[in-house]
Amino acid sequence: MSTHAMESVLYDLGVKREARTAFGEDAAAFLKRYGVDAQEAAMISGFDMAALLRAGVSPLLTYGFWMMNAPVKTRAAYLERSRGTPPAQG
Repeated sequence: MSTHAMESVLYDLGVKREARTAFGEDAAAFLKRYGVDAQEAAMISGFDMAALLRAGVSPLLTYGFWMMNAPVKTRAAYLERSRGTPPAQG
């Protein structure tokens, strides 16, 4: 696993509109450009904040990524996912 590669992805998704657009259109193709492996790609595209944090990714980058890209852009939702709580169904 490459923490640096995942942090590069999250940085770009936090600050670059064109990156967010590409990620939203085809996350797999977007992530392939960064050379992240399948497990890393799954953590990012699945918004698995707890796994990203356990992998050593910066909390500042995970929070910025969450607030710019997640389906529910709230601090409370971010904290739930950071603790490993699964997303609410409904």
